[in-house]
Amino acid sequence: MAGNTELTWGDLQQATAELIGERGPGTGKWQAEGSVTNRVNEKFMRALRENNGKVPGELGNVPCLIITTTGARTGKKRPIPLACHEVDGRLLIIASMGGAKHNPPWYHNLVANPEVLVEKDGETFEARAVITAGEDRDRLFASVCAALPPFAEYQARTERNIPVIELKRR
Repeated sequence: MAGNTELTWGDLQQATAELIGERGPGTGKWQAEGSVTNRVNEKFMRALRENNGKVPGELGNVPCLIITTTGARTGKKRPIPLACHEVDGRLLIIASMGGAKHNPPWYHNLVANPEVLVEKDGETFEARAVITAGEDRDRLFASVCAALPPFAEYQARTERNIPVIELKRR
């Protein structure tokens, strides 16, 4: 993967398999420097930054961004590339983690520290992360699934209600 910023669905499927695997996120191999997830995330961020927020290759039509959260325990800044979706002018991200049993670590960071930095379409701005709820969440999630069908598959893999987060520009 090094030196090549074109990403494929296969790259994402490998990272997803690691995230939802038996060991789960946040343990050993998943956090290791050589994990598939870390390599794919680094490749994604490099591609987004080099191409004004667009990913070259077969994922070029998937809207993406980079959000930098503040670690809930460590206070460290943590960038993560994510798919995003806009509904009625609202910028949304989804805490799916490929349908893993637990919410992703970045979600816990948002709950503790909702102020984030967003890199989208070659622009960087500050935002406040707001977790949607109830009928609003359900309507937004349905819109996300219609536009990005893998999210419906992720929801089918887990018993948890996958969070939908709105990023409100500051």
